[in-house]
Formats: sequence, structure tokens, C-alpha cells
Amino acid sequence: MTIRNTETASTSADFEHALGVKDRFGWALFTDWCAAADRTALPADPVTLALFIAENPAALSTQRRRITIVNAVHRTGGHRAPGGADTIRRIVNTPRADRLSRLEAIVSEIIPRLPVFGWPGGLFGRRDALLLLLASSGLSIEQISALHRTNIHIDGQTLIISGVHPVQLAPTTYQQSLNPVAVYRRWAQILDFLDRTPSTRLLAEHLDSPTLTTNTVATEETGTVAGGKQSGPLFTPIDRWGHTPIAGTALSAQSVASIITAHLENQAPPHRRYRRRPRSGDTPDVDEPEVFPEIVLDDSHHESGLHARRAAHTALTDVTAALDDVEDRADEILRKLLTVLDTEP
Repeated sequence: MTIRNTETASTSADFEHALGVKDRFGWALFTDWCAAADRTALPADPVTLALFIAENPAALSTQRRRITIVNAVHRTGGHRAPGGADTIRRIVNTPRADRLSRLEAIVSEIIPRLPVFGWPGGLFGRRDALLLLLASSGLSIEQISALHRTNIHIDGQTLIISGVHPVQLAPTTYQQSLNPVAVYRRWAQILDFLDRTPSTRLLAEHLDSPTLTTNTVATEETGTVAGGKQSGPLFTPIDRWGHTPIAGTALSAQSVASIITAHLENQAPPHRRYRRRPRSGDTPDVDEPEVFPEIVLDDSHHESGLHARRAAHTALTDVTAALDDVEDRADEILRKLLTVLDTEP
């Protein structure tokens, strides 16, 4: 139960004088409702504002005006505006709510089809599934790129992305029995494994087996997935062989956008399965011999080859001189730079 103290009430009254008559009535309606519901009006959390909107039906324009008034009072008092939360934005922004609902339905169809095992398909499938999930939450591409591992928490079956206004993803939002926590845990497994064993080869073996199960990932009381680092970007670049940068560079917003767009447009590139060199004691795979089509050469193929080599030699005659000139210029620039550095006090 939240208690409203006299200091909050007096502060609220001070701000009322700065509002117009209509705005003052809107703010009074909000504070009276908070008093009746035993909620704090200033500062109010997004849940309080959402309940107020739900229990006081009105035209969409009126609701938007009420939210604007509440936000204005909070900003004037140096508080966070509760109307900036995604829940409130969906209430007053019907086109945004419809767009996110359609996106949630689409990713509910895509994510279950993405691989979670096999190398490197399982690696990319786990990452891309979480990217699509976060995109459906309403986060911008820049916000997804900037996420750190400490921004993600678990509360029961709800996935929470912390921020000025936390975003909550629950299974009831998605179709196909999609569980946001399970999607996150699958990617968190990869991060946790690389924290403990920074070996791409061993990770590939576990994904190929498959022996990397979500049950191996523990969680702390705060909901943050346990691991060696607990910091750094949530997403990092991955090359086509499955290697990630040692420095932990964040995946750029442009890359995030291209990955998400490719899946939504059904143009995501397939990740070809790579064979790993067997270690000593392993049973090597039996490969079927590759059959090449027969190539028939005409009688002039030898002369044609000689002609091509002469033409290439003539065309590349000046390449060595050009490279030498570039090297000389680079040396001269370096000498000038050293001279400048040596003359600096």
C-alpha cells in the first residue's frame, strides 16, 4: 500500500497554479483518483497512470491530453514522465499498437523455426530469435544495439528490459506458445559458455551434439543470468565461422536492422554447416567422393593460355612501379610525421 504524505500533496498543489483551467481540472481528476485508489500521484509510476486511463474512459484526444498534463507536472518537478512508458504509448498511439501487434504475430511464427542446435546455424538462430523478440517489444534499433547484458532480467515467466521505463515481455503477448524467457535463456547460454570456456571449437561441439541445454544456465535472485562477466554488450558481431570479437564490440545498429529486416522479408541467408577437423581419437567422417563433370579441351587451349598470360604480363607491367611509388610516398609522410612529433615541446 502506497502512502501519500503531506509534502507530496503540497508540491502537487504548487504545480497546479502553473496549469491552465482545463489542465488544472485534468490534474485534479488524476490526483483525486490516486487518493481514492491509494496510489501516489507525484511521482506516479506508469502502472498508476495506466490504471487511471483504464478506469476513466474518455475520447482518445482527451486521454492524450490527460497524459500530457501528468507528464508536464512530473517534468516540472524533476521526475520521470510516466507517460513515456511503452504501455502508455500503446494506449494512446493506436497505429503503433497495431504495428507492434502485427510484428508480435510475425515473430511468433518465425522464432520457432530458427535452429537452436547445429553449427553454426544454432548460434545464429539463438541470436536472431532474441533480436526479433526485442524488435517486437517496441525498442528502437539503436536501443537494441546499445543493450548490455545487465539490462536483461527475469521475473518468473516475464522478461524485463531495464531502462527509464522497463519493458516487460510475457508469454501471453505472443502466439505459438512462444516464451520470451526461453528465447533469452538460449542466447544467454552462449554468453555464459563463452565466459567460462572462450573456445569456438568447443561451443561448436556442444551445439552439434547437442549437449548445451537451457537447464545449465542458473539465475541470480535479481533475475540476471549468471555468468563470468555480467557486463558487456548483449550482442556482438559474429563472422560466418561463428567467431566473436575478443574485445566485446557491440553489434552495430545497421547490422541489427539488416538482420531483423532479412528475417521479416524471408530473405535471411542460410548458414552453411561447416565441418570441423577431427581431433586425434575421433572417428573421421566418411565423405562421398565428389564427381566432377568431364571437361573437353580443344586443340588450341594451350595457345590460348599462353596468349592470356602474355596479355596479363603486359597489363601489369606498371603495377610494380606504382606500388613502389605508393611506398615511397608513405615513407615520406611518415618521416614528416616523425619530424613534427620530434619538434613538439
